[in-house]
Amino acid sequence: MNLTGETKLFIGVIVGTIAIIVAAAVLMSRPTPPAPTYTREQLIPAGTNTKGTASASAFLVEFSDFQCPSCKAFSTVVDTLAEKYKDKLQFAYRHFPLDQHPFSRTAAAAAEAAGKQGKFFEASTYLFANQTNFSDEFFTKAGASLTLDTTQYEKDRNSDETKKKIDDDRFFADTARLPGTPTFYLNGRQLTVYDTAELIKAVEEAVK
Repeated sequence: MNLTGETKLFIGVIVGTIAIIVAAAVLMSRPTPPAPTYTREQLIPAGTNTKGTASASAFLVEFSDFQCPSCKAFSTVVDTLAEKYKDKLQFAYRHFPLDQHPFSRTAAAAAEAAGKQGKFFEASTYLFANQTNFSDEFFTKAGASLTLDTTQYEKDRNSDETKKKIDDDRFFADTARLPGTPTFYLNGRQLTVYDTAELIKAVEEAVK
């Protein structure tokens, strides 16, 4: 049977479409591999800003962005949990500055500079509270607002060491393919939480 060129083309399109559908069905039928579990040392490297008890059996790590509205929404609950369970829980904050937030890295550097003077978490609270006020001038004045040594603050927030620390956190987040901010790890496993109530429940179960 002789087929016209149009018929051959049509059959080719049909066969190709069937092949794509079969391939997609095979891929979709494969089980999704579980998210990796990390050790405390992997998630909380030396120099990470932490609260609570380092030897606590439970540890919560947050990858966050100071210019992220969702991170701000979670921040008060995270602070409450860290304080309430400070004897049973170690909390660690790591940076995941998102590219769409123009001041996210600047804010992270400001917090790190404050951390050099023992005020990382005071800076964290201040930054989230003033999230909508971010500007170059805001960060210049932030050192004085936090009663820091402003000369040292400026030096630290612009240092290569500070930049590297933020870059290292971001590299981990990218390598682990974190879905966004905030992302939480509880006892080494990534949490899937859609609101603060789910986070509270997960932490309270972990510290029982």
